[in-house]
Amino acid sequence: MRKQYAFLLAESTEMSKQSSILRKRYTFLLAESTEMRKQSSILRKRYTFLLAESTEMRKQSSILRKQYAFLLAESTEMRK
Repeated sequence: MRKQYAFLLAESTEMSKQSSILRKRYTFLLAESTEMRKQSSILRKRYTFLLAESTEMRKQSSILRKQYAFLLAESTEMRK
């Protein structure tokens, strides 16, 4: 009976240690997950901003191409 009690006590102690380790790992992973969500949110906002900036640059580029084409045609017409 004493051997069984000692065995169960040792097993209980080991399980308690493992449980403590798992709680610490869970806390760490939870913090890491929270940080990753924050970073993901920041990256989504940056992506949205860059996408809007890219769209604006494409619009400006289109305007400049049209202006260039107009000036080129005007310049060609003036040479005649």
